[in-house]
Amino acid sequence: MKTKSITITKVNDDSVSSVTQDKIVNESPLQIIVEYGNVNNRQTEDLSVTMRTQGDDYNLVRGFLFCEGIIKKSSDIVSIKHVTPANILDEDTVLVELSPEILFNANDKKRNFIASSACGFCGKSINDIESQTISSINSDIKIYASVLYDLPASLKSSQGLFSETGGAHAVALVNAKGEIINISEDVGRHNAMDKMVGAMLTQNALPLKNNIVLFSGRLSYELVQKAAAAGIPMACAIGAPTTLAIELAEENNITVVGFLKNKSFNIYCGAERIIHS
Repeated sequence: MKTKSITITKVNDDSVSSVTQDKIVNESPLQIIVEYGNVNNRQTEDLSVTMRTQGDDYNLVRGFLFCEGIIKKSSDIVSIKHVTPANILDEDTVLVELSPEILFNANDKKRNFIASSACGFCGKSINDIESQTISSINSDIKIYASVLYDLPASLKSSQGLFSETGGAHAVALVNAKGEIINISEDVGRHNAMDKMVGAMLTQNALPLKNNIVLFSGRLSYELVQKAAAAGIPMACAIGAPTTLAIELAEENNITVVGFLKNKSFNIYCGAERIIHS
């Protein structure tokens, strides 16, 4: 369930108007449990709990595992399914069976905490973040500034969940012609990114070195980290990037564009990929 209807009271010009129904974006916990180990010694571990919008959970989990470096390809997952342990709401727990070939160290990878919908790195230590190194991205992609100008309108028209509720973030994967290849929405921007990466992982399309990614809000460190993991050479945002996002992008040869509007934008690094004619 992506939305829920509730009764609200509208207020206009300091006066109470009619009581009406409004659609609210759903936010609920998703517990991720992994099964791993060789065929003679399988083990299970509670990996993480993330606050997300229900729907497309499997791609969310695939993208999360890929961006965390736990899996490298879609076939590293033997099966993935919703389960219902005692005292857990239906479809709020996913069990992922990893291939016996995957070397999974629960002590290194465990994120058994509730990650808020606002941050994909909640619960990690500074050492955890700094230890995530990704190879510099090598891509020949070029994109015209005029194509970038058209992206905000294309994104807005594709944000169905946001149109209904006003409470969802969107992540769009775009080609050099400005065509949207995939769009994912979620109450958490990092979840939306994981859903998109997971969807492309199932298509064996990674790395995404001939695409750009567009975010409906600000651009933070964890989003650049996920873009780098997916091999995306350009990250654009309707809002602003953070300092750490820019630093990580520079380290990994990723172009960063912020404050993208229909007639203007800012380039923070990687300007050589944008054509101004």
